[in-house]
Amino acid sequence: MLPGTAEKPSFPLNILADFAGGGLTCALGILLALQSRNATGKGRVVETDMVSGVRYLSSFPLLHYQVPNSPFFGDSEKENGRGTNILDGGAPFYNVYTCADGRWMSVGCLEPQFYRAFIEKFIGALPQAFLGEQGDWRPTEAMRTDESKWPRLRAFLEFGFRTRTRDEWAKIFHGTDACAVPVLSPTEAAQAAGSTIPTPHPMLAGSSQRPSNSVGSGSLNPGEHTKEILKEMDLPGDELAALVRSGALGNIRTKL
Repeated sequence: MLPGTAEKPSFPLNILADFAGGGLTCALGILLALQSRNATGKGRVVETDMVSGVRYLSSFPLLHYQVPNSPFFGDSEKENGRGTNILDGGAPFYNVYTCADGRWMSVGCLEPQFYRAFIEKFIGALPQAFLGEQGDWRPTEAMRTDESKWPRLRAFLEFGFRTRTRDEWAKIFHGTDACAVPVLSPTEAAQAAGSTIPTPHPMLAGSSQRPSNSVGSGSLNPGEHTKEILKEMDLPGDELAALVRSGALGNIRTKL
Protein backbone atom coordinates (compact mmCIF):
# COMPACT_ATOMS: atom_id res chain seq x y z
CA MET A 1 0.00 0.00 0.00
CA LEU A 2 3.05 2.23 -0.18
CA PRO A 3 3.35 4.67 -3.09
CA GLY A 4 4.99 3.30 -6.19
CA THR A 5 4.14 1.93 -9.60
CA ALA A 6 1.59 -0.67 -10.63
CA GLU A 7 4.43 -3.22 -10.70
CA LYS A 8 5.71 -2.71 -7.15
CA PRO A 9 5.59 -0.38 -4.15
CA SER A 10 8.43 1.97 -3.26
CA PHE A 11 10.95 0.73 -0.71
CA PRO A 12 10.55 2.70 2.55
CA LEU A 13 13.34 4.08 4.69
CA ASN A 14 14.14 2.09 7.83
CA ILE A 15 12.36 4.85 9.75
CA LEU A 16 9.13 2.90 9.20
CA ALA A 17 10.02 -0.38 10.89
CA ASP A 18 13.26 0.06 12.81
CA PHE A 19 12.45 3.38 14.43
CA ALA A 20 8.65 3.90 14.26
CA GLY A 21 7.29 0.35 14.41
CA GLY A 22 10.19 -0.92 16.49
CA GLY A 23 11.95 1.63 18.70
CA LEU A 24 9.15 4.14 19.19
CA THR A 25 6.45 1.58 19.99
CA CYS A 26 8.88 -0.19 22.33
CA ALA A 27 9.57 3.07 24.16
CA LEU A 28 5.83 3.70 24.41
CA GLY A 29 5.34 0.21 25.83
CA ILE A 30 8.01 0.85 28.47
CA LEU A 31 6.31 4.10 29.48
CA LEU A 32 2.95 2.31 29.74
CA ALA A 33 4.56 -0.40 31.86
CA LEU A 34 6.05 2.20 34.19
CA GLN A 35 2.65 3.86 34.55
CA SER A 36 1.10 0.49 35.32
CA ARG A 37 3.78 -0.24 37.90
CA ASN A 38 3.19 3.11 39.58
CA ALA A 39 -0.53 2.34 39.80
CA THR A 40 -0.38 -1.35 40.77
CA GLY A 41 3.08 -1.82 42.26
CA LYS A 42 3.67 -4.73 39.89
CA GLY A 43 6.12 -4.91 37.01
CA ARG A 44 5.01 -5.71 33.48
CA VAL A 45 6.62 -7.51 30.54
CA VAL A 46 6.48 -5.44 27.34
CA GLU A 47 5.85 -7.58 24.28
CA THR A 48 6.70 -5.73 21.08
CA ASP A 49 8.18 -6.39 17.64
CA MET A 50 8.72 -4.38 14.48
CA VAL A 51 6.22 -6.24 12.30
CA SER A 52 3.34 -5.84 14.76
CA GLY A 53 4.37 -2.24 15.41
CA VAL A 54 4.35 -1.30 11.72
CA ARG A 55 1.02 -3.04 11.23
CA TYR A 56 -0.50 -1.03 14.08
CA LEU A 57 0.97 2.20 12.69
CA SER A 58 -0.61 1.27 9.36
CA SER A 59 -4.13 1.11 10.81
CA PHE A 60 -5.33 4.02 8.67
CA PRO A 61 -4.39 2.58 5.25
CA LEU A 62 -5.28 -0.97 6.29
CA LEU A 63 -8.77 0.09 7.34
CA HIS A 64 -9.19 1.91 4.05
CA TYR A 65 -8.06 -1.24 2.25
CA GLN A 66 -11.26 -2.87 3.47
CA VAL A 67 -13.34 -0.12 1.86
CA PRO A 68 -14.22 -0.96 -1.76
CA ASN A 69 -12.56 1.54 -4.11
CA SER A 70 -11.26 3.72 -1.31
CA PRO A 71 -10.25 7.14 -2.69
CA PHE A 72 -7.13 7.29 -0.53
CA PHE A 73 -5.13 4.13 -1.21
CA GLY A 74 -5.00 1.61 -4.03
CA ASP A 75 -3.62 -1.88 -4.46
CA SER A 76 -2.66 -4.06 -7.39
CA GLU A 77 -5.29 -6.58 -6.27
CA LYS A 78 -8.11 -4.06 -6.66
CA GLU A 79 -9.67 -2.01 -9.44
CA ASN A 80 -8.16 1.24 -8.17
CA GLY A 81 -4.52 0.20 -8.44
CA ARG A 82 -1.50 1.63 -6.66
CA GLY A 83 -0.50 5.11 -7.74
CA THR A 84 -4.00 6.15 -8.83
CA ASN A 85 -5.43 7.47 -5.57
CA ILE A 86 -5.16 10.54 -3.36
CA LEU A 87 -2.52 9.38 -0.86
CA ASP A 88 -0.54 6.82 -2.86
CA GLY A 89 0.93 9.14 -5.49
CA GLY A 90 -2.04 9.36 -7.82
CA ALA A 91 -3.24 12.85 -6.97
CA PRO A 92 -1.33 15.65 -8.78
CA PHE A 93 -1.87 17.95 -5.80
CA TYR A 94 -0.17 15.49 -3.39
CA ASN A 95 3.23 14.88 -4.91
CA VAL A 96 6.79 16.15 -5.46
CA TYR A 97 7.83 18.18 -8.52
CA THR A 98 11.17 18.98 -10.13
CA CYS A 99 12.05 22.65 -10.63
CA ALA A 100 14.21 24.45 -13.18
CA ASP A 101 17.39 23.91 -11.14
CA GLY A 102 16.81 20.18 -10.63
CA ARG A 103 15.68 20.58 -7.02
CA TRP A 104 12.17 19.86 -5.79
CA MET A 105 8.99 21.30 -4.35
CA SER A 106 6.50 19.20 -2.40
CA VAL A 107 2.77 19.81 -2.78
CA GLY A 108 0.15 18.54 -0.32
CA CYS A 109 -2.97 20.67 -0.76
CA LEU A 110 -5.62 18.04 -0.09
CA GLU A 111 -8.36 20.22 1.37
CA PRO A 112 -10.35 22.52 -0.97
CA GLN A 113 -9.21 25.78 0.62
CA PHE A 114 -5.55 24.78 0.41
CA TYR A 115 -5.94 23.52 -3.15
CA ARG A 116 -7.57 26.82 -4.10
CA ALA A 117 -4.73 28.82 -2.55
CA PHE A 118 -2.14 26.66 -4.33
CA ILE A 119 -3.72 26.93 -7.78
CA GLU A 120 -4.15 30.70 -7.50
CA LYS A 121 -0.52 31.26 -6.47
CA PHE A 122 0.83 28.74 -8.98
CA ILE A 123 -0.99 30.17 -11.99
CA GLY A 124 -0.18 33.72 -10.94
CA ALA A 125 3.54 32.94 -10.92
CA LEU A 126 3.73 31.18 -14.30
CA PRO A 127 5.28 32.98 -17.28
CA GLN A 128 2.79 34.34 -19.78
CA ALA A 129 4.52 32.43 -22.56
CA PHE A 130 3.85 29.16 -20.73
CA LEU A 131 0.21 30.07 -20.10
CA GLY A 132 -0.16 31.02 -23.74
CA GLU A 133 0.91 27.54 -24.78
CA GLN A 134 -1.97 26.10 -22.72
CA GLY A 135 -4.61 28.03 -24.64
CA ASP A 136 -7.75 28.57 -22.57
CA TRP A 137 -7.11 25.53 -20.36
CA ARG A 138 -6.53 26.26 -16.66
CA PRO A 139 -6.83 24.13 -13.52
CA THR A 140 -10.12 24.57 -11.70
CA GLU A 141 -11.35 23.72 -8.23
CA ALA A 142 -13.58 20.99 -9.66
CA MET A 143 -10.53 19.10 -10.96
CA ARG A 144 -9.50 18.26 -7.39
CA THR A 145 -12.17 15.57 -7.23
CA ASP A 146 -12.39 14.72 -10.94
CA GLU A 147 -9.84 11.95 -11.52
CA SER A 148 -10.39 12.07 -15.28
CA LYS A 149 -8.72 15.51 -15.26
CA TRP A 150 -5.73 14.44 -13.14
CA PRO A 151 -3.40 13.44 -16.03
CA ARG A 152 -3.72 16.87 -17.67
CA LEU A 153 -3.41 18.61 -14.31
CA ARG A 154 -0.28 16.60 -13.46
CA ALA A 155 1.35 17.53 -16.77
CA PHE A 156 0.46 21.19 -16.19
CA LEU A 157 2.13 21.12 -12.77
CA GLU A 158 5.17 19.18 -13.97
CA PHE A 159 5.97 21.58 -16.79
CA GLY A 160 4.91 24.62 -14.79
CA PHE A 161 7.27 23.92 -11.89
CA ARG A 162 10.14 23.67 -14.36
CA THR A 163 9.70 27.33 -15.28
CA ARG A 164 11.26 28.52 -12.00
CA THR A 165 13.92 27.40 -9.54
CA ARG A 166 13.04 25.74 -6.25
CA ASP A 167 13.96 28.80 -4.21
CA GLU A 168 11.84 31.02 -6.43
CA TRP A 169 8.83 28.77 -5.88
CA ALA A 170 9.57 28.59 -2.17
CA LYS A 171 9.48 32.39 -1.97
CA ILE A 172 6.21 32.52 -3.91
CA PHE A 173 4.45 30.04 -1.60
CA HIS A 174 6.06 31.17 1.66
CA GLY A 175 3.52 32.32 4.23
CA THR A 176 0.51 31.08 2.24
CA ASP A 177 -1.97 28.25 2.82
CA ALA A 178 -0.95 26.51 -0.41
CA CYS A 179 0.80 23.63 1.40
CA ALA A 180 3.71 23.82 -1.05
CA VAL A 181 7.19 23.83 0.49
CA PRO A 182 10.75 23.18 -0.74
CA VAL A 183 12.41 19.80 -0.31
CA LEU A 184 15.57 20.60 1.65
CA SER A 185 18.84 18.71 1.61
CA PRO A 186 20.14 17.48 5.00
CA THR A 187 22.62 20.39 5.01
CA GLU A 188 19.88 22.93 4.28
CA ALA A 189 17.61 21.42 6.93
CA ALA A 190 20.44 21.64 9.49
CA GLN A 191 21.00 25.30 8.64
CA ALA A 192 17.28 26.04 9.02
CA ALA A 193 17.14 24.22 12.37
CA GLY A 194 20.40 25.74 13.62
CA SER A 195 21.94 22.33 14.31
CA THR A 196 23.04 19.20 12.47
CA ILE A 197 21.50 17.17 15.31
CA PRO A 198 17.69 16.97 15.48
CA THR A 199 16.23 18.62 18.56
CA PRO A 200 14.67 16.11 21.00
CA HIS A 201 10.93 16.02 20.55
CA PRO A 202 8.36 16.36 22.00
CA MET A 203 9.34 18.94 24.61
CA LEU A 204 7.41 19.35 27.84
CA ALA A 205 6.03 22.86 28.26
CA GLY A 206 7.29 24.61 31.37
CA SER A 207 10.35 22.39 31.71
CA SER A 208 13.29 24.29 33.23
CA GLN A 209 15.86 22.14 31.47
CA ARG A 210 16.41 21.71 27.75
CA PRO A 211 18.60 18.97 26.29
CA SER A 212 21.93 20.08 24.89
CA ASN A 213 22.98 19.43 21.31
CA SER A 214 26.68 19.86 22.09
CA VAL A 215 27.65 16.21 21.63
CA GLY A 216 30.32 16.53 18.98
CA SER A 217 29.56 14.61 15.83
CA GLY A 218 26.32 13.28 17.22
CA SER A 219 27.39 9.63 16.98
CA LEU A 220 28.72 7.30 19.67
CA ASN A 221 31.53 4.79 19.37
CA PRO A 222 30.78 1.19 20.39
CA GLY A 223 31.58 0.71 24.06
CA GLU A 224 32.10 4.41 24.67
CA HIS A 225 30.08 4.43 27.89
CA THR A 226 30.54 0.82 29.00
CA LYS A 227 32.57 1.81 32.04
CA GLU A 228 30.07 4.43 33.21
CA ILE A 229 27.08 2.11 32.76
CA LEU A 230 28.68 -0.77 34.65
CA LYS A 231 29.61 1.59 37.48
CA GLU A 232 25.99 2.74 37.68
CA MET A 233 25.05 -0.93 38.06
CA ASP A 234 27.49 -1.20 41.02
CA LEU A 235 29.34 -4.05 39.35
CA PRO A 236 32.28 -5.08 41.60
CA GLY A 237 35.74 -4.32 40.25
CA ASP A 238 36.84 -7.94 40.15
CA GLU A 239 33.79 -8.94 38.09
CA LEU A 240 34.41 -6.03 35.73
CA ALA A 241 38.04 -7.11 35.30
CA ALA A 242 36.92 -10.67 34.58
CA LEU A 243 34.55 -9.47 31.87
CA VAL A 244 37.36 -7.49 30.27
CA ARG A 245 39.74 -10.46 30.31
CA SER A 246 37.12 -12.74 28.78
CA GLY A 247 36.51 -10.32 25.93
CA ALA A 248 32.80 -10.06 26.78
CA LEU A 249 33.00 -6.26 26.65
CA GLY A 250 34.83 -6.12 23.34
CA ASN A 251 38.10 -4.34 22.73
CA ILE A 252 37.82 -1.75 25.51
CA ARG A 253 40.70 -2.80 27.75
CA THR A 254 42.38 0.61 27.51
CA LYS A 255 39.19 2.36 28.53
CA LEU A 256 38.89 0.38 31.73
